[in-house]
Amino acid sequence: MHKEKNVLRTLFLIILADMLGFGLIIPLLPYYAKEFGASALMIGFLGSIYPLGQVFAAPLIGRLSDKYGRKRALHLSVGGTFVSLLILGFAKSLSLICFSRLFDGLTGGNITVAQSYIGDFTDEKSRTKSLGLIGAAFGLGFILGPAFGGFLSQWGMHVPAFFAAGLSFVNIINIFLFLPDSKPVKNSKSVPFTFQELKKTFSQPAVASLLFTKFFYSLGFTMFESTFALFAISRLNLPASKTSFILAYIGVIIVFVQGILIGKLTKKYSETDLIRYGIFLSVPFLVLYSFVKTVPMLLVLLAPLSVFSAVIGVSISSLATKLVSKDKLGGTLGIFNSVDSLMRIVAPVFGATIVQYIGAKYLGTIEGSSVFVSAILFGMLFLPKCNAKTNTDKTEELSANV
Repeated sequence: MHKEKNVLRTLFLIILADMLGFGLIIPLLPYYAKEFGASALMIGFLGSIYPLGQVFAAPLIGRLSDKYGRKRALHLSVGGTFVSLLILGFAKSLSLICFSRLFDGLTGGNITVAQSYIGDFTDEKSRTKSLGLIGAAFGLGFILGPAFGGFLSQWGMHVPAFFAAGLSFVNIINIFLFLPDSKPVKNSKSVPFTFQELKKTFSQPAVASLLFTKFFYSLGFTMFESTFALFAISRLNLPASKTSFILAYIGVIIVFVQGILIGKLTKKYSETDLIRYGIFLSVPFLVLYSFVKTVPMLLVLLAPLSVFSAVIGVSISSLATKLVSKDKLGGTLGIFNSVDSLMRIVAPVFGATIVQYIGAKYLGTIEGSSVFVSAILFGMLFLPKCNAKTNTDKTEELSANV
């Protein structure tokens, strides 16, 4: 138990520092790119480079962690972030900025490996709570990062990049000194390093059903996140300061839920129940928020929506860890995380198209419809046949029954 707490504490600090660095950079990238004459289209492309790299990198680095050890994979991922931020800080051209984001995306698998660590070091009863702490670190970094980045940028756009690189270097030291490896190299021959193995894992109906659920849930909520600023401008005519406040309000709620509330909920409900109820309860709020005309009413509707979103996201990851054996955790979680990255490319374009050609007030209806589809898939394909049988020791039996 003491070792588990130490691992969780170290992972929390690593992800917090990583996301703090990420939050430092992302809001400033458009301004940095503009210094080198980037057009609006190029800035949009720049924003999609990192998640594009992640679509391919998350499963690969997760699989590397299954084969060669979590610690080595995390060193590779954090080391890639460190190098990419140095390139960004020294960049003297737009092409180098683009290369730095691509390099970071292609080596980034920090979240996947951290989740795999938790799958290795926790039992099934405490896993959702532990994964929630990683989600809380993720959210906290995004809340604090932009504020620090804005402060540091007054000395030049390169300063936040170098500061973020310093955080990554601290992470490299933390991994080396304080994080044990959960997959020793001596066991590496037990897991073939092939994508055929991943395909075999996702051919299991239980895992495939949960992945489809993740796909439509992620599409709906990522569209909400990525187009909220457009909605705030088009529907409520809000200035940037108020929009930022509302996004911070959402972030604080998500951090609270994933850091504190999720642990209490998992004592009473299974992941399957949390996903099922969370999806069905979130749909009305997703539909209604885009019809509001006042900020107070918007805040009222966004509170439960943020709660449900946080609960569903952690519960899906936790359930995924229970459907596969530990030697396939990294690759499996990598695929689930690559869905999020794919949605960060697709959802903003889809959402912006809706705002321009249909209207901002219909955003919620389409987002809610996508999430509702995930509820149908989860209810029809997963729950009736899987029930509560999520013990990893029964994975083969579960897959055979679905």
